[in-house]
Amino acid sequence: MPHPSNLGMYAADPAGSAADDFDVEAQAGPLVSTFSIVGYDPTGPAWGIAIASRFLAVGARTCWGAPGVGVAVVQAHLNADNGSEAVSLLRRGLSAEEVMDRLMVKDRFRHLRQMAIIDGTGDIVTYTGDRCGPWAGGVLGEHCAAQGNMLISGEGCQAMIDHFAATAGTGLSLARRLVDSLTEGDRVGGDSRGRQATALYVTRIMPGARFDVFTEPTIDLRVDDHLDPHHELGRLLDVYELVYHTTLPTEQLALDSATVTRLQRALMQMGDYTGETNGIVSSGLIDALQIVSRRENLRRRIALPLEWLDSRVLAYLEMRAQQTLSTTG
Repeated sequence: MPHPSNLGMYAADPAGSAADDFDVEAQAGPLVSTFSIVGYDPTGPAWGIAIASRFLAVGARTCWGAPGVGVAVVQAHLNADNGSEAVSLLRRGLSAEEVMDRLMVKDRFRHLRQMAIIDGTGDIVTYTGDRCGPWAGGVLGEHCAAQGNMLISGEGCQAMIDHFAATAGTGLSLARRLVDSLTEGDRVGGDSRGRQATALYVTRIMPGARFDVFTEPTIDLRVDDHLDPHHELGRLLDVYELVYHTTLPTEQLALDSATVTRLQRALMQMGDYTGETNGIVSSGLIDALQIVSRRENLRRRIALPLEWLDSRVLAYLEMRAQQTLSTTG
């Protein structure tokens, strides 16, 4: 198993007694044993992190970044200052390797740290201190790096790298590739203690100025405490894409009788439509659809005059209809 994670690049503090070790680790910061993948999409460009741990709210202080600047993830014995300072140094034009050098040289607990950085040009460095809990290490891939500590095995990191590489050029977003790669890493060899939290952080350069929530260049999704946090993170990304993305040509459904009838039934079950379920688009159906569009934040996927229906919107409304029926008896 390759470990291009800069082990031995920075001298570790001398080993002491067990009591000394406990004191040092207590001072080093909370032990956020975890695994992550960082990735870069040069076509965006976009930079991102997906992370998981058997630790509450793992994404709260581990993921750092800025549009056009890059990203940094900090884990093991957590020093959040390394994350914020990494972004500051990247803003000043330092490379990922230069930033890592500067941070680790001055960090007296570097032997307990784990970190990865992608700079604005897409260069990546990953670091694992030589006293991180086993299995600990990192693997570099093309436009990505995976790293973890207290893992079942190192195969999980390699699985993330392999999955990320296999999805290059498929049309999937960087966010989706990172989430799916993280899930694969967990399947093959994730946190040895189990699952609790996951997070996704992706930032990109926007072509114009920000003017509303839909032009915000950062995705920041977190599952803080869940029995199946990987599935839940994927679900949150589904919802994000539903709300923030526009309809793809492949997602446009013709307004045939069967499709319109499904829409009418869903809106009726949700309590927003009181007309007939006859497969005919009416003014009452349009009014109900507009109400739902505003309430459910679907305005980017419902275009009027109605010439087609978004397949993801229809699936979402049918799911919401079933939820309504189950709660009302």
